[in-house]
Amino acid sequence: MKIRNAWLAATVAGSAYVLCACAGVAQSDGEQRVPQLRIYTFGEIGMSRYDVVGRLPVESWRTAFRLPTFPSQEQGIAALQTEAAKLGADGLLNVSCLDQVRGQWPSSTEPAFLCYGIAIRVRPG
Repeated sequence: MKIRNAWLAATVAGSAYVLCACAGVAQSDGEQRVPQLRIYTFGEIGMSRYDVVGRLPVESWRTAFRLPTFPSQEQGIAALQTEAAKLGADGLLNVSCLDQVRGQWPSSTEPAFLCYGIAIRVRPG
């Protein structure tokens, strides 16, 4: 009887943790716009002119379970800019968006783009 109650309590606690962790994932349309960070292409800026702040979105623990996709490339890049700004970056490097095929179960015809890049802080001078 005690083992079953402990298992039930652990299941409830784990479920509550997952629900709380996922609650902050959704973004509302009324959210404030983040200033546009400059997007640099490969070779446009020398390696000695910037510091890497983070690799987006793969440094989040959530990507171990699911990579975020967006209905358009613009929305995906905007999400990268938001995350980079939170990290204190002033630019993005090597941004790429990939069109994800939704032919797997459950089938969906909605577009989905996976966007990733490197958040950087440009050194003064």
